[in-house]
Parts: sequence; structure tokens; C-alpha cells
Amino acid sequence: MLLASQQSWLSPMKTKRYGQSAVLTSNQLDTLISALQGRHHQVLAEVCRRTACRISEARQLTWASVTSSAVVFPKTITKGKLNSRTVPTTEKFQRILTDWRHEWAALNGRQPKPVDFVFPGRFAGEPMSSRGFMDALSRAARKSGLEGVSSHSFRRSALSSASEAGIPLAALRALSGHQSLQTLQRYLEVSQTAKEQAAAAFA
Repeated sequence: MLLASQQSWLSPMKTKRYGQSAVLTSNQLDTLISALQGRHHQVLAEVCRRTACRISEARQLTWASVTSSAVVFPKTITKGKLNSRTVPTTEKFQRILTDWRHEWAALNGRQPKPVDFVFPGRFAGEPMSSRGFMDALSRAARKSGLEGVSSHSFRRSALSSASEAGIPLAALRALSGHQSLQTLQRYLEVSQTAKEQAAAAFA
């Protein structure tokens, strides 16, 4: 059983949403990420936001997985370790990754090697800790006045936004790594605008 102090960093303010992480708008995501302390935390959040990956997957990325056109999640770091997946990067996201590569090199005094973690931890050869990121996310959420936020908010927000944009569920499943469409659909949240548009089409 988790102690109350442990629960707070695992799911900051998530309990008010009955276990579901909040789905945030693009502007809310910008505000939340800007409020994160530490550039490494901000870029990790951007990876989760722009690839719909899990925090555990983002933490374990190495530079070998970051190409000029995509982020590759090898099956060794995915949930269930069943399949690898490749998520194409937009021009804006590619700039974020390129800038972070330069910052990484400046912080470490050398260019990153393919085996280096994109988000290194405090100790050599280890990735950033989940707790460090969750602590920073909890503080950023409070500062931004956002409730129900957890690391899964980035994943749910990305998938919900893409679904409302009309992206087929099969394509979302391929990018997110969900094992079934049923599991994927539990992640999606339908906005009030989408509900109104659907209701208007009933006639």
C-alpha cells in the first residue's frame, strides 16, 4: 500500500477526476510546460505531448532513437515490450529536439553518443527518475492552477486532440502503442464542442 506522501507525487491532483488524468487544451499544455522547472523537464514533457508516449518510454529514450524525421521507441522500452513504433516529428518538434541536443552537449561538455540517454539521471548510465519529473509536474500544475494533471495528461491530451481532428483510430493506435482499439478509446475525451457538432448532425 502506498503512503499518502507517495501517492501525491505519483498522481498530483488526479484523484478529483476519479483516476482519469485531465485532458488539456493546447494553451493549457503550453502554460503547464512553461511552468516546469528545468529545461530537461520541459523537453521531456514536450516529447510526451508530441508523441503521445508514456513517461517511462520518454525517460528511457537514447539519442539513437532520435532521427532527423522521427522518434523511434524500441520495443525494449515500450509497455509489454511487444512492438517498436516510430512517431514522425513535425518541424516545430524537430527544432525542440535539436535545441535540446545542443543544450545536452553544453551541459555534458561533449556531443551525445547514440547510447546516451536523451534525459540522463543524476547517476552515470541511468535515465532521469520518474519521481523527479513527477515532483516538478506537481509544482507546475499548482502554479498553473490546473487540476487533475498527471504525466498521462500529455498522452491523453495528444490522443484526444488528434481524434477530434479526425485522425482514424487505427492510426492513433499505431502511434500510441495501445494493444486494442477498446483500450485506446478509454483514453479519449470528447469535448463539448464535438458533442454539440454530433448532436447537430442527428437530424
